[in-house]
Amino acid sequence: MMPKRILLLALFFLIFQNSMCLKLWTVSSKYRTTEDSRDHKSYQKTRSYLKAKQWLEYKLDPELSKIELENQETGELRGIGLIKCYVPYGIGEVDANEHEFEYVIKVQEGHAEMQINKIFSFIRDPNDIILNYGPKNEKVAKITIRSCFRPLMDDFFEFIK
Repeated sequence: MMPKRILLLALFFLIFQNSMCLKLWTVSSKYRTTEDSRDHKSYQKTRSYLKAKQWLEYKLDPELSKIELENQETGELRGIGLIKCYVPYGIGEVDANEHEFEYVIKVQEGHAEMQINKIFSFIRDPNDIILNYGPKNEKVAKITIRSCFRPLMDDFFEFIK
């Protein structure tokens, strides 16, 4: 009976060690999203679209980031991104410095939009094990967006001009 319990406990540990399971304990997705749109006369459908693709390759960490859908006709890019940006959560808490997310970019003549969804923040130890996950609550989500994603979006809109 005892070996069966140990086997079940080991199986349970292996299943829940996967970082994807940790996402269950993050704050609601409505707090892990942000979007912005800008109008500027220098946004050109083709040129700015190509610059947006270049920005994604230059700005996002290649470890996980990838464009999953690209449509130059509609000016749309969708994919998964990973950035490294330190976010202090508070005294006695482990701070996050890596952020995985989904993005949707739309570039048109004179107009551009960027939407960031499903932000998942974490830190890894030297053995590549995820130690922290979040944002854990609405406050931490707002700090993460303000500290990392607002500057990222500002940089994007400036780059594609």
